[in-house]
Amino acid sequence: MHALALRFCGNYHDAEDLVQEVFLNAYKAIDRFRGDSSFHTWLHRILVNSFVSQKRKKVLPRAGDVTDGPGFAIAGSDRTAFNNMIVQQILQRIEELSPPQRLMFVMKHRSGLTCEEIANYFGTSVGTVKKTLFRIHTKLRQEFLTPEVKLSEGSNARLPEIP
Repeated sequence: MHALALRFCGNYHDAEDLVQEVFLNAYKAIDRFRGDSSFHTWLHRILVNSFVSQKRKKVLPRAGDVTDGPGFAIAGSDRTAFNNMIVQQILQRIEELSPPQRLMFVMKHRSGLTCEEIANYFGTSVGTVKKTLFRIHTKLRQEFLTPEVKLSEGSNARLPEIP
């Protein structure tokens, strides 16, 4: 539970708070557990609901808070700065998603869950999960698509030819 909460929150202390809230909510609602699904699935559903509720209550962390870790190339290089900037922009776009969409994206790409597992957590169809993830991927691809540079045949690029 804590590992999944940590993946959702991205912060150790927030994950601890979330897990504590999940177990308190589960304890209070144990008499409503019908056994239609496994206890593990039921707890995960409480985790998802608690996470979404917390995100509604407070402001999402800024993208810079997540990228404070190690760089993606040699420290201090231009490539590291560029990679960190791209990661920040992607995380910023993900933060702009609704909490359920963001959670689906995190569950798929950080937790490695299947679409069937995600659909089970959200109580929706697999097709809905796939469609949501497809729309998120399409949106990210379109926002980060760079135009192709056309050069004249048989010549080197000149400044006026580069957009």
